[in-house]
Amino acid sequence: MNGIEYKEFGDAEYTRFRIEVLRTKGSERQHEFLHSVRCNEEFLEFFRRSMSTRGSREMPLISDRLTENEFKDPPTSTEASLHRFWNDLTPSISCRTTFWAFLTCRHIEQGKVDAIYLVANGQAGVSGAERVDLALRDGVAKSIDDCVRTVFRRLGGIPEARGKRSVYVDCPFARAWWREHLVADISKGDEECADLIREVVRVSQTYWENLVDLIVSRNSVLGSGEVRNAFILALANLFAENPDSPLRTAKNLRLACRVLGAIQASRELSVLDRTEIQGLMNEVVRSQHDPAMT
Repeated sequence: MNGIEYKEFGDAEYTRFRIEVLRTKGSERQHEFLHSVRCNEEFLEFFRRSMSTRGSREMPLISDRLTENEFKDPPTSTEASLHRFWNDLTPSISCRTTFWAFLTCRHIEQGKVDAIYLVANGQAGVSGAERVDLALRDGVAKSIDDCVRTVFRRLGGIPEARGKRSVYVDCPFARAWWREHLVADISKGDEECADLIREVVRVSQTYWENLVDLIVSRNSVLGSGEVRNAFILALANLFAENPDSPLRTAKNLRLACRVLGAIQASRELSVLDRTEIQGLMNEVVRSQHDPAMT
């Protein structure tokens, strides 16, 4: 399986389109684009006019229609079912903005989600439609630009503004897949362990973003996948024993990873066996949970 077997938008075309729409805050182009999200067909026409696709295989679409809240912030059960449904995907495909943007558009085309969902952000009780109405009524350039940027983040991320992490953090479908990919990779089919891992990856959006920065990114200080998995498992076991652990904050997570980075700079962890790696990760995590242990 290669990176373009499944259908996706052409990379160069989609990048040009995204940059062109985002170029000028509050432009006529942004007004037109934001108006289109009120009608699925008008929204999709933007993409049909602007780009082609590559790849030959269609990804299956989810069977049930999602509500706006289910799409914006899927519950754990929904994220798990999405990963099972798309279990043929590989990380080399699932890190691609073009893939998720195309797949999200396909779900809009088939009525599984609505384009207006893409405008909803983290503001409690404010729908995508309300954000659009307010932005267009007031005509404030920044508000219009904010809404348009939210659309592209939800589609598949904005790597120009947010770096490669954007696809893992900002796109609900991609975020669900990547969270559950880590759960499956670490738990190895152990459902009790899987539930513990889910507690780690779903502490908060900020916590997940820091996990992405420190673990998923190619240049992660955590190095190998085995070290990464052992570190997350150590966090999961700690949280199970200490639900209010200080390591549930993003700040302390970053401190723990700095300690680990210093260890990796002085030791070659890849030569250790799995038991030794797990023991070392447990020590790192517990030392940051309780500094008196150091």
